[in-house]
Amino acid sequence: MRVTAGKVAAAALGAGGLYTALRADMDPNNIGVVRFARAGVAVGSIAMDYRSTLYGDAASSLPPAALEASKASCHQRAADTLLRLCETNGGVFIKVGQHIGALDYLLPDQYVNTMKVLHSGAPEMPLHDIYSVVREELGQEPTELFSRFDAKPLGSASLAQVHRASLFSGEEVAVKVQHKYVKRHSLVDIWTCDFLMRTIKAIFPQFEFMWLAEEMKKNLPLELAFTQEARNAEKIDRIFKDCAWLKIPRIHWPLTTDRVLVMEYCPGGHVNDVTYLRSQGIDVHEVSRRIGELYGRMIFGEGYVHCDPHPGNVLVQKSPGGQTQIVLLDHGLYTQLSNQFRYDYADFWHGIIHRDVPAIKIAADKLGVGSLFGLFACMVTGRSWSAIEKGVDVAERSAGETAEIKANAMKYLRQITDVLSGVNRQMILIFKTNDLLRGIESSLGTKQSMGSFIQMSRSCIEVIKERELMVSGGALARWRVGTWSSWAQFKISCYEVFLYVYWSRLGSLLSMRSPTKKSTTAFIG
Repeated sequence: MRVTAGKVAAAALGAGGLYTALRADMDPNNIGVVRFARAGVAVGSIAMDYRSTLYGDAASSLPPAALEASKASCHQRAADTLLRLCETNGGVFIKVGQHIGALDYLLPDQYVNTMKVLHSGAPEMPLHDIYSVVREELGQEPTELFSRFDAKPLGSASLAQVHRASLFSGEEVAVKVQHKYVKRHSLVDIWTCDFLMRTIKAIFPQFEFMWLAEEMKKNLPLELAFTQEARNAEKIDRIFKDCAWLKIPRIHWPLTTDRVLVMEYCPGGHVNDVTYLRSQGIDVHEVSRRIGELYGRMIFGEGYVHCDPHPGNVLVQKSPGGQTQIVLLDHGLYTQLSNQFRYDYADFWHGIIHRDVPAIKIAADKLGVGSLFGLFACMVTGRSWSAIEKGVDVAERSAGETAEIKANAMKYLRQITDVLSGVNRQMILIFKTNDLLRGIESSLGTKQSMGSFIQMSRSCIEVIKERELMVSGGALARWRVGTWSSWAQFKISCYEVFLYVYWSRLGSLLSMRSPTKKSTTAFIG
């Protein structure tokens, strides 16, 4: 065999590169081909397990109940394998696992319940690796930059972790440090995860996963640039400068790079920590109302929306003056909604408020849903279609309605997939935001006040007013728009008062909560 000089050089270069990588990291997990191979083996073993479980000779002879039990066991084995893969490869893989853990009703329970641990159990980076990244990025020893640096992180996520520290000036700061090898592996990992998604799609052809892979390929590079996160934080601070109840941590630019972000340390409890809120004398209804106002303005008013609406990124604190403040963290990813999307979504929301099915259908068509407008409305509101048609009233969701929603989620699994695949991409973020608001209200026990519904309705009225004023041709037309808007906001205020009385002791004494009472949502419209 003839060996050319070029081949020898290429082999030497490859061997040298491998030696350098191994010598530098002393960890095979930091070699891209090892990470890809690990993912391939995991997915391959899952595929073979499903093939033998569902299509093997033994499966064909099993009775239906036994086949379902066997399928459930296979789901669990596959989920456990994926969890081990995510935890071992880390970084981008944990981000994928977190997404899977959030897909309730869209995947078997075994996957969702297994992957949910990644939301709060992301692996921590050793302190020596934290210091290594700080040295690489800032060119100084951590001891030269910080008078104190807590070894225990405040929190660890898929891409970074945050430590509390103090500057030599005495100011307390939060230091966000990117996991050491995340950026190096990001391109290979994104490609590998895309392969993983395509394989899972083959296993579950009824669910279209590729929208998730596409969103990740677009967004992950943005999340890896902490300087972009810092700029986003300052932008949202300027947008909401009139809101004294919103706190955005101040950025320390001299100590901020693409992999290290130093910001003002803001104490507080997580927004869904009821015990903390009560211990601080914080009104949970005010918190619920402020969160609804914040995201209502983001979606309808500004069109500039925080893309990671997770309770871990929303704190609540008391200001020095005693005012309740919402602290918004993790500004790595924002989406700028188009004006047309804001208007179309406002029309859709307005149709729900008025129980106007034709208006709901027209707006849903514009949002890319088509004939699935009813299912889409249920996904947006978290209520059954029968409840939406009657009006999303003051009554709590009944056990019967909850059962109807769960049954329909399984019954219309394919249609839900079609909604997610075809809907305007900007709508995916809205689903996440709505889940946040409903989850917070459930944790705080404030669903009865319908705080997020009220605030979203107010913001909806404002954006429709904005659009109508733009096309109004004269003073009289503008006056009519202003009068309509004021009247609509007044009715919403009256509805808030009604809700307060309805759920008070007085409402109980007056028998306002009789089971035969009709829906009262029309009071808003």
